[in-house]
Amino acid sequence: MDTLDIILKLGLATLLGGLVGLERELHNQPAGLRTHIIVCLGSTLIMLVSIQMQKFSEIADPSRIAAQVVTGIGFLGGGAILRFGTSVRGLTTAACLWTVAAIGLAIGAEMFLAASIVTILVLLSMYLFDKIEKLFLPAKTYRTLLATAKDMPGLIGKIEKIAEENGFALKNVGINKLLVEKKIQITALVKVPEVFEMEKISREISALEGVEQFEID
Repeated sequence: MDTLDIILKLGLATLLGGLVGLERELHNQPAGLRTHIIVCLGSTLIMLVSIQMQKFSEIADPSRIAAQVVTGIGFLGGGAILRFGTSVRGLTTAACLWTVAAIGLAIGAEMFLAASIVTILVLLSMYLFDKIEKLFLPAKTYRTLLATAKDMPGLIGKIEKIAEENGFALKNVGINKLLVEKKIQITALVKVPEVFEMEKISREISALEGVEQFEID
């Protein structure tokens, strides 16, 4: 295995892993560009090491080390899954991390075409199918509200008031206090009306004193 071959594989891993990570980064997911690149590079290197070990020992099995990547990546993927009340976020990101690890293994095994095709299909499934769902499937009745703000009295009441004025209903409100930063993280399950102006409610809540970050997913 020459140096140019190693550079080619690691470069391809950076590119393909980065493409998937960029899509996640644009959607403000906890595991974004850097995480996906690192996972893809790491799994590629593991496969390269596995293949290289076989050259020194006839009993070495490249699939054994590679199989541990498939199992081990589950721990990292689990960290990307977050639960807010009855809503769960991060499942798509966790699946992307698992798939990116597989892409890295494929690159290490010189399955460049398969790795490239899977990357394209992953991007299409997340971008194109998302558009199709919005066009043909009914809108989600419930969404997740996420906000980070200064720990100020009466702030949650103001957020609930604005939400109600815009036809939203907050359920399962949760508060996580960040003692060091003196901030709070607010999560809630939001029942949305059939017709609403997302920009309007986002603008009104973001304008509240103390609110630093706000989104409804």
